Amino acid sequence: MRTLILGSTGLLGRALCHEAEQRGFAAIGAARSGTDVNIDIGNNDDLAQLLQNVSPELVINAAANVDLAACEADPAAAFRINACPVELLARWSQMQGKPLVHISTDQFFDGDGDAKHDENANITLCNEYARSKYAAEAFALTAPMALVLRTSLAGFHPDGRGFAHWVMDALHNHKPLTLFDDFFGSTIDAPAFAIALFDLVALEAKGRLNLASREVSSKKQFIHALAQAAGVTLDWAQTGSVATLKPCRARSLGLDVGKAETLLGRALPDRKEVCAALIAQWRDIS
Repeated sequence: MRTLILGSTGLLGRALCHEAEQRGFAAIGAARSGTDVNIDIGNNDDLAQLLQNVSPELVINAAANVDLAACEADPAAAFRINACPVELLARWSQMQGKPLVHISTDQFFDGDGDAKHDENANITLCNEYARSKYAAEAFALTAPMALVLRTSLAGFHPDGRGFAHWVMDALHNHKPLTLFDDFFGSTIDAPAFAIALFDLVALEAKGRLNLASREVSSKKQFIHALAQAAGVTLDWAQTGSVATLKPCRARSLGLDVGKAETLLGRALPDRKEVCAALIAQWRDIS
């Protein structure tokens, strides 16, 4: 299957390209630079031309501006990258009768601790990033063959950026850590997410789905579990509150993945399994 993967140089994009190739798909990566096709996804003319040139049988949109501060500083730019391209992709999907998978976020819930939120839970939009991503969901879901996946991801990028790299560096070099016990999520590792995504594509899943860990953890719980999996005694970390961070963040990001598990016919990974996978990936690149 000829598959166009937008955002192919990012953490998830790399995992998606790898999994597509493992399955014998013809994967075409597109990003701002460093991949098969270099493109500014915010330029609708260029994106439309790319779709025409590639003529994909499946499009996966993993491109986004995830920098909360940048989105807050320039909401129009956030909308241009995170939402506008999805409107065009949804029109393409509807007109061509081809599937579109759009990667969304979990940043839609606040104020109820470690609760799990299903696909119909009431939302709270705390910042411009969340607003742009929620608009993208609305655009995507106008296409009958669209699959929108809400998630929270961790993994390792070659440039060393991101949450997982930061934590592992702090654990192994005994750097200061402040762990939030009031910020909850359902983080899954990027390779496990990519496998489940392609399994859902094979099942012709549509609509909005939560695809994440089956277990909700505070950031403090998750990092302690990661330390345990790495064989590190984490006895120097402090406990803090996410409320001290700017821009404002949603705090209750737990996802109920029961619907996805029913479709897949298997359980999604729990916290211990996700942390074990991340440690294995870390050791592979270290």
